[in-house]
Amino acid sequence: MKKITMENKELLNKLPLEFLDRLKLIYSEKELEILKEGFTCKKRKPTFRINTLKTTNKEVEDYFGKLNLKIQKYYPLENGYILINGTEKDLWNTKLNDLGKIYVQGLSSQIPVTFMDLKDNFKVLDLTASPGSKTTQISSKMANKGEVVAVDINKIRIDKLNFTIKRQGAKNITVIKADSRFLKDINDIEDKKFDDLPVFSPGYFDSILFDAPCSSEGRINLNNEKIWKNWTLGNIKRNYKIQKDILRNNLDLLKVGGELIYSTCTLSPEENEGIVHFLLCNYPELEIIDISSDSKISNSKKGILKFGDTVYKKEVEKSLRIIPNEESEGFFVAKFIKKSI
Repeated sequence: MKKITMENKELLNKLPLEFLDRLKLIYSEKELEILKEGFTCKKRKPTFRINTLKTTNKEVEDYFGKLNLKIQKYYPLENGYILINGTEKDLWNTKLNDLGKIYVQGLSSQIPVTFMDLKDNFKVLDLTASPGSKTTQISSKMANKGEVVAVDINKIRIDKLNFTIKRQGAKNITVIKADSRFLKDINDIEDKKFDDLPVFSPGYFDSILFDAPCSSEGRINLNNEKIWKNWTLGNIKRNYKIQKDILRNNLDLLKVGGELIYSTCTLSPEENEGIVHFLLCNYPELEIIDISSDSKISNSKKGILKFGDTVYKKEVEKSLRIIPNEESEGFFVAKFIKKSI
């Protein structure tokens, strides 16, 4: 493990003191060293996902070999790769990217969908879908079969989502412009932006992915001030409320026996373990599935059970924290099965 240099220590001192103090309540000294590497690295290694709707691992590996660009499979993922001797720009400029055969995507961002047990006849809801990285990953995993409903809130995000879907060749996705907080009660809202929205009955979906809007602390890199300069505890609290509102208004759309995947790219316990605790306390029909004990991700740990004076339910540790490092951003994932109504 690399030692934190004086230059890196100076970089770390730029971060809000309250943010740094909170990290000490979440991570061990050893874990903090890994995290600091992620915060201070000049740039993470470029990574991508193979789109199996359009190509194969062999075709992609052969293509990069001819370009003398070395790629390495990231083995916790079936189709995730790291570019060893090039830049992210090299990936963007490839013919494979232009044709939608690969998708430039962080390794951690690919993790949540790997925990989804999808069948090709499933109906899947992606509650906050743009820019479409996980939406199209779902479509790829389902081999363009079944039904995927992708929801996002404004035109700019919808345009990005539609662009990704078209380039990736995903044919089983329906895009809906709506506020996910009100999806269940959509017919009671008089607003033109909700015109044409289909009606979904309780228990309609076999699987729901909620990659929640969050404070994005897992993406912090001190060489990119835009990500962290506006960090506030108030923003975390606002996100926590929105996350709860979206879950409250959509859980009845999940069928009995269906799965819910909850994920964020943040480190804050309120938006991670706090949400899992909220679900376990208020929705006894939800059973959390242990995805931490057999994780093959080296920079990961179980969900924490205590944050300051806040104590979470024991089952919360079945969730998965991914510690940001030089290869991947910080992420959080939890999986639930709906056992009864």
